[in-house]
Amino acid sequence: RFKTQMLDHHPDYRAVAISVMCSLVALGPEVSTPTMFLAGFSQYDLSFVHVLHKTLSACHVPRHKIEHMATEIVALAGRYGLDVSRFGGSECESGKNGHLLQIFIRRTVLDRLAYASKPYGPLDSKRHPISSWLASDAKTNHGQARILAHPKWFLSPRYVRMFIASADPTFHERRPAFQLELVRMVNEAYSSPEIRQRAAGDILEGVVPDWWAQQEGRGRRRVRARREGCIMQ
Repeated sequence: RFKTQMLDHHPDYRAVAISVMCSLVALGPEVSTPTMFLAGFSQYDLSFVHVLHKTLSACHVPRHKIEHMATEIVALAGRYGLDVSRFGGSECESGKNGHLLQIFIRRTVLDRLAYASKPYGPLDSKRHPISSWLASDAKTNHGQARILAHPKWFLSPRYVRMFIASADPTFHERRPAFQLELVRMVNEAYSSPEIRQRAAGDILEGVVPDWWAQQEGRGRRRVRARREGCIMQ
């Protein structure tokens, strides 16, 4: 299905998979992680604004709110120093617009979610399965992989954990505050708990896991406690 359009550049492929290097000190092929972290690495054959709109739509943000909310998100990111030039905003002041996302996957599900890849996505049979290659004494500073970014696994810290760093020191320092404001902004877009439940169900293939329901319950209790505390004061 993805034998044309440079394989992993196909929109349907990009919608479900992440292209990654297998080491923090990878030297190739195609990409060197340390170099690209500072200089940034992006693609120019897609609209980032369109991707943001599609993401908000997939998360069940009401249609009439999507365009305004996307504009507000870009403005918020710009205020915190994130380079949003690909969204029609400004560049970061330092010129260091790279970001590094580390993804750790539990070994028991690694081969279900990832495969060893050549540039543009073909299977690298010499390093397949990827779990055996990573567990061996082979050098991992040369090689790519592709990961199925399935919310069922990526939202569970039992199976997937992620850490992120930004080359721009201003945004990196401000990221926690930015993320809190972003979460608040997204939460306000949902007019009822039913919409949140429906969004979670669609994202998670129709089945909302127990851990999500428990997390939602804790969140609602914290909100009630803050409101009651404000009333008492």
